[in-house]
Amino acid sequence: MELRLMLAAGQRELVRAQHRLIDQYAQLERLEEHRRSTAHGPDDIVRDWTEFTRLAGRLTAEAPDDCRLLHGMPPEPTSAGPELALDGWHRTILDRRLLELPGGLGHADGAARPGRQIRVVAAAPTSMVISEEVAVIAPGGTARSAGWVLRAPVLVGLAAHYFDSLWRQAQPLGTASATSGEAPSNVQLQILRLAAQGAKDDAIARSLGRSPRWVRRHFELLAERLGASNRMTLGIAAARRGWI
Repeated sequence: MELRLMLAAGQRELVRAQHRLIDQYAQLERLEEHRRSTAHGPDDIVRDWTEFTRLAGRLTAEAPDDCRLLHGMPPEPTSAGPELALDGWHRTILDRRLLELPGGLGHADGAARPGRQIRVVAAAPTSMVISEEVAVIAPGGTARSAGWVLRAPVLVGLAAHYFDSLWRQAQPLGTASATSGEAPSNVQLQILRLAAQGAKDDAIARSLGRSPRWVRRHFELLAERLGASNRMTLGIAAARRGWI
């Protein structure tokens, strides 16, 4: 009975984690919609990644203790474009894929220096720099895509709220879960997503044409990989990585 109650609580937590992720992407969509409705002049446009890094550097120089950085993949990560410097940032969230590039940011000298707050997410949807009064959003998609500068307090607040939500789910730089580049297999992703929808082991096994024991073994492997002690913590860790 206690195990059933624990599993039920774990499933509820997984659903809540899914809802939090959905809310965060909805916040980003609202941010983009606000930008489209309020950006009228050329001063609101960030033309390319080079300009974004220039504006980001200027913003952190003017308010070094006030800035937050979300560093996603540049539009052309294999090109020799400028990178964002980590020095001086108050809080920084890195896209984990940056750590896997040659000379990745996470392996730079002093990247994990005490006092510097750096966390890692599986995949950042964009890059942005936020201060109390301004938020600069990077271009995305291709090198020709435009970003924008937000000055309206409600938009800056929305960007800050999105960053803070992502920060709570991110892993501290240097932990095994933050630096591990190994993703689950497609079958394991199916198992996690079916479990997040409330499916029991027997139902998952029937859906995949396997045995319940085979399903449980994959749960054990996933729990070992993520350092999870039970199904509930496994679901939370998987949700934080965007696996479900």
